[in-house]
Amino acid sequence: MSPRGSRDRDPGAGPPHRTPMACEAVPSRAGPGRPGNGPKVLFACALTLSVVAGACQRGSAIHVASVRADPGAFGEPLREVGLDLPALEMAAQDSLASAGFKSGEGRRTFRARLEVASMRLAPDPAGGAARVQIAVGLELVPVERGAPAERSLLEAGVGSALVEPGRAASAWREALGQAARDAAARLSLALREQAKPIERLIADLDSGDAAARDRAIQALGDRRNAAAVPALIERLRDSDPEVVRHAVGALAQIRDPRAVGPLIDASRQDDGAFTARLARIIGDIGGSEARGYLLTLQAGHPDPRVQAAAGEALEEMDAREEEAARVAGK
Repeated sequence: MSPRGSRDRDPGAGPPHRTPMACEAVPSRAGPGRPGNGPKVLFACALTLSVVAGACQRGSAIHVASVRADPGAFGEPLREVGLDLPALEMAAQDSLASAGFKSGEGRRTFRARLEVASMRLAPDPAGGAARVQIAVGLELVPVERGAPAERSLLEAGVGSALVEPGRAASAWREALGQAARDAAARLSLALREQAKPIERLIADLDSGDAAARDRAIQALGDRRNAAAVPALIERLRDSDPEVVRHAVGALAQIRDPRAVGPLIDASRQDDGAFTARLARIIGDIGGSEARGYLLTLQAGHPDPRVQAAAGEALEEMDAREEEAARVAGK
């Protein structure tokens, strides 16, 4: 993952008003390292928004039909600190509600999945309180309903908390909640980008905030609108490497021949892996300029990875051209 975005909601979105729709009490299970704390309350809850257009736009609110948690490789360590699957699911539900998502089904419905990517305890070198940290990935997968077309979204979040004496379990729970809210806020921002008209997204490419530029680039790539190509080409010279990487990806999605020359220019650096990636993208776009450049890479680039990538791109270009000729000859 390479998440971007702010943890803060848009000031214009208005404050959320949470309304639990149904509750189920599940007794907590005490055990070593997992003190019982009375019933846990898991909410199958909806968030009623006073202004729905903030986080959930494009004509209707965003609904989450189900939430699933995956501890990844950390199932046992998480259970030892009191974070079992119900606790993970509760954190995901609460974070989605706080970011503006509604539970249940609607015109735009997703399934959510939270996965724990890492967890660690960092002692204070000076002998003070230790700090715990959890990183999660939160994914929204669309429930297929025809129009409007949706895509899966995945964002990461990180949370941390100081460990006070005798309150280690609380610190881990606080860190998990922060991480889940961080990821949910990023998902909300990504969905808002999808709702913007293309003119606003192109204007956002000139933002002084790298995260805003990054979100706009990814939304423009998803739109595959050729009108964005000149502005995306400009981002190949962005000062932020992550923005450049996503600009390359957006141009790869759009596949406009105008991008071939600028992508060739961007590939002339010492990073063999990056050049190899660009060789494949240039080949996917195709054309005589692309072919000439790939032949040059295949014949004389010092990095074997680049030579191999160029050769594969040329083979794929040849296959596409042969198929096009075959179809045209029918």
